[in-house]
Amino acid sequence: MREQQAVMRQLLVITDGCSNVGIDPVTAAAEARRKGVVVNVIGVVDKGDMGRHGREEAMSIADAGGGMCRVVEPAQLSATAQMMTQQTMQLTLQQVVNRELMQVMGKSAEDLPPVERSRVMQVVDKLEEELGLRIVVAVDTSASMKDKMPTVREAIRDLAFSLQARQGASEVAVIAFPGSGDEPVRVVQSFTSRLDMAALDGMWVARGGTPTGPAIERAMALFEEVPFHRTSEDDDLPRAWSDEAAAP
Repeated sequence: MREQQAVMRQLLVITDGCSNVGIDPVTAAAEARRKGVVVNVIGVVDKGDMGRHGREEAMSIADAGGGMCRVVEPAQLSATAQMMTQQTMQLTLQQVVNRELMQVMGKSAEDLPPVERSRVMQVVDKLEEELGLRIVVAVDTSASMKDKMPTVREAIRDLAFSLQARQGASEVAVIAFPGSGDEPVRVVQSFTSRLDMAALDGMWVARGGTPTGPAIERAMALFEEVPFHRTSEDDDLPRAWSDEAAAP
C-alpha cells in the first residue's frame, strides 16, 4: 500500500488589508496553519493611516499562518509572488528535515559537519523542485483595489507560468473576495495545472468590502473538496510526509 502522497499546500493572499467583513482573518489563518496550509500574504498597501493598518493586518495574518509577508509596490508584485512561493517551500522543507534529523540523530542540519550539511541541503533543493505543490491565490477585489487590478492579473499569470516550469506536479486555484452578488467569496478557477486566464476575466471588477477571513476559510474548504491529481511523473517522489507533516 502506498503511503500518503507528499504534497505541499500554500495560500497566497493578495490584499491591501483592512478586512471588514466576517471572521477575523488572523484567526482563520491560524486554523489554516493548524491544518497544514502555509499562509503567505502580499500587502499592496497605500500610504497614510489606511496603509499602516493594512500593513499591520497583512503581517499578523502571515505570522498566524506560518508564512511570509511582503509589502510591495504594484510594480514588484509579480516577482514577489514567485519568490514567496519558492522561499516558503524551501523554508518549510528545511523545517521538516530538521525535525526528522532531531528525531533520528538528536541534531539539526546546522549542527552537522559541512559535508553532511551540504548533502542535506542538496536533498532539500531537489525536493523543493519535485514535490507536489498546490496553491490557492486569494485576491482582494474590494473597491480600494481598483487601480491595482491590472498588476494583480499579470502577477497571477506570471506565477502560473512559473509553476508550469516546475518538475513536480503543481496546481493553482484562484478565488476572489468579495464574490459576485451577495456572496463574500467566489471560486473563479478551481485547481488546475494550467490556469486559464480567460476564465478570470470576470473577476477584475473592484467593489464592496473586504472579507479576508471568509476567503481564507473558503480556500481551506477548496483544498478538501478537490483532490490532488498526481501525474505519472510523480511516481518516484518520496511519500513519507503527509500534508500535516509538511506544515511549519
